[in-house]
Amino acid sequence: MAGSIPPAKSGRIFINYRREETAYAAGWLYDRLAGHFGGGQVFKDVDSIQPGDDFIEVITRAVGSCDVLLALIGDEWMTITDTQGRRRLDSSGDFVRLEIEAALSRKVRVIPVLVDGARMPRADELPDSLAALVRRQALELSPARFDFDTSRLVKVLDRTLAEMRAAQQDTAPRPVLGPRPQAEHDSASGVQPAAPAASAGRSASERGKPPLKRRRRLSVRARILAGAGAGVALIVVLAVVVATQGRPPPPGNKVVFQDDFSSQASGWQSFGEPPAGRYAHGAYIISAPPTADGGGEAAGPRSASGVYPSAPSNIRIDVRGRSLSASGQEMEYGIACRIHGANAYVFAVSDGYAAIEKWGSYKKLKDAAFPVNATSANRLQAMCTTVNENQAVHLQFWVNGRKAVETTDADNPLLAGTVGLAVGTGKTKYMSVAAFDNFAVSRT
Repeated sequence: MAGSIPPAKSGRIFINYRREETAYAAGWLYDRLAGHFGGGQVFKDVDSIQPGDDFIEVITRAVGSCDVLLALIGDEWMTITDTQGRRRLDSSGDFVRLEIEAALSRKVRVIPVLVDGARMPRADELPDSLAALVRRQALELSPARFDFDTSRLVKVLDRTLAEMRAAQQDTAPRPVLGPRPQAEHDSASGVQPAAPAASAGRSASERGKPPLKRRRRLSVRARILAGAGAGVALIVVLAVVVATQGRPPPPGNKVVFQDDFSSQASGWQSFGEPPAGRYAHGAYIISAPPTADGGGEAAGPRSASGVYPSAPSNIRIDVRGRSLSASGQEMEYGIACRIHGANAYVFAVSDGYAAIEKWGSYKKLKDAAFPVNATSANRLQAMCTTVNENQAVHLQFWVNGRKAVETTDADNPLLAGTVGLAVGTGKTKYMSVAAFDNFAVSRT
């Protein structure tokens, strides 16, 4: 590669490898990633060390200017020796070691990539400065399934870089937890209302999707039409609000589970692969990658016995949530209940819109235009109640204390399952990312 120190722009990936061992894999991987992210964003060699340069400083600057370091690990990665028979990793001047040390110390995201069946090293097999590497989740890369493995890696990198961009762009001091500004509560002037999306069944192309990967589509055209008729749309939105707002949700009788995400004790995990959720700064973040026809991701508290694998039948769920600024416009986020296998009820908001959906055999149960700004910290409240002698489920959804949507599902209703959070994507090329805080479940 020409020039070695990455330019100062986001989305940079550094490939760390041993030329004697994994140069072939690094070359293939570079070509694949450069084709997806652009050649100027992927780096695999430091070529600008000149006579008299401090090579440690040059390497540190080069790696530190990247967002992600991929550490390629082959079968001989730990045992390769120099001309004196000494293990290369034990040398403080080993370039592979220096690059990983620089990434770990500069808080660059490090992803180990196990090449052709190699195993992850143990901490006692590494220098102390590299011990933190063993705590990083590894991915595999095999020539026999190169396309599959690199496609999985690209998805992980798309999600990782989108979350980093969101964190960099989202510099406002407002936390996920906390009340919205009063102007956002009392005025619809800052909201771009969208016309209700049409209900649609699950297409043939969507039937093979993994559990909890399906969502509604809210077309760009609907948003444009809503914006074009701003005056009329505002009247329609206000009419819908008056018709649906009702009273605030009744208080729960007994809290059976709550989590402020200050620790990982509840064991929140995503239901799909690769993992889509993570703890960060006292919140839980879920990312959904872009797809050609819309998709989604969901996560739940796997270590919370009060609600997993099944929650009480009649519950109310409360959470604070907002979308992060790097997300695509056609995204939604919200609460999930009765999660069982591929099925769930999802209560979701996006800009100017609220809906109750049935994931699995996808069905839009009810949606409505509703004045909500998805990037604000919104309080979401949902109630799932079994009715009609276990023949139906009554579903209610409140946004910031006002009822947005209500419906009853009597068509193969979901009668049991756990609880969680969900993020969905529309037809967008951008990652959809939402952050959540103060999740609580109570009996009704």
